[in-house]
Amino acid sequence: MSNLAPDQPGCTDSKFFPKLLACRIDNCEKKDSDHRDIPVGEDEKGDAISAAMDGNSRSVMYECWTGTTPASIVDKAEIALKAAGFDVPYRFTDAEATLTAHKDDLWITVDAASRFYTLTEIDAVGPDFESATDADSIAEMLEHYGHVPLNGVGFIAGRPDLMPTSVTILSEVLSLLRDHPGWRLRIEGHTDNVGSKTGNLNLSFFRATSVVNWFVANGIKRTRLEPKGLGDTHPVADNATEAGRNRNRRIELVKLAGLPGQGQ
Repeated sequence: MSNLAPDQPGCTDSKFFPKLLACRIDNCEKKDSDHRDIPVGEDEKGDAISAAMDGNSRSVMYECWTGTTPASIVDKAEIALKAAGFDVPYRFTDAEATLTAHKDDLWITVDAASRFYTLTEIDAVGPDFESATDADSIAEMLEHYGHVPLNGVGFIAGRPDLMPTSVTILSEVLSLLRDHPGWRLRIEGHTDNVGSKTGNLNLSFFRATSVVNWFVANGIKRTRLEPKGLGDTHPVADNATEAGRNRNRRIELVKLAGLPGQGQ
């Protein structure tokens, strides 16, 4: 254990996870209109899944007594943030440790290494997905956020058949795929919560497959496209209202790692 210098003047502690007893504020930073990629979960291989966050951020860097470990820091952070009403969708602990927490639009990350840690708060501003209506804007959303809902894709009620009006937005995605021959996309189908879980999963997969088939029929190689049905497991709105159910019935594009030399 060693004595620590006083807190850095001009820095304000986090009210959600104040500095630990054996720590001091070493530095701080504020950024307006910040952009960060934040880990929000793990894939089937255990690798971190990140989401792009935009908004005003503030970071506080802490120094702790010798002997403080990254695991002990994120342990205490998880307890404190959950007690404050935050969800903790991601945590990783090894020689270094990371934790992500959020409540509404406020996201907090804690990154610990040795006896130091940084806490970052970001008031996230949601992406304007409604503006993604042409090939360029859809590509921009995919590059920035990694996914985008396709506004304008519709299906016959209870069936996987595409409505004729869907061709307008699908043609824009077709242009995108031709302009970016190395890109691969996952086509995700989503439903509301009306009906059975199994029925919704099947319907969402068949609808995603219908979209894939449309692209293939228009000259895109099937190896560049991966259909996936998620049913009602990822709602973006309240299923208790018709407006919410309409938003939840959707097709989303997710940008995947490209294949070297992959063409159309």
